[in-house]
Amino acid sequence: MDSLIFDEKKKEFTVLDGSLGKYSFYDVVSSQIVYEDAKYKDKSPMFSHKVLVSTLNLSIFIEMKKVYVGIEIQFLNGNKVYVYISKSPVIQHNFQFKQDLKVAKCLNEKLKEFYK
Repeated sequence: MDSLIFDEKKKEFTVLDGSLGKYSFYDVVSSQIVYEDAKYKDKSPMFSHKVLVSTLNLSIFIEMKKVYVGIEIQFLNGNKVYVYISKSPVIQHNFQFKQDLKVAKCLNEKLKEFYK
């Protein structure tokens, strides 16, 4: 969980991979897990090429698509910041994808505590 650090004392969190910076807990209005098409990373704005991830393994094309797992955080002012969970591209539904998704779910649940 080295992409996002929470500071309970200062009521802020720091994004270390993605939209770098420190942000207040009180400004968060929503968050969600998102997936970026790996071929667009660093070639366009973060997560501007989102991918829908299928829960069913019916298509080889869906399974073989490489993505970055991340979190989108929206603030009161409408701005969004992004956190990369994946350190390198992962293939949907493989072991590393599942590990990154597990971390993303944990961090997203922590973020939800701020805007419930």
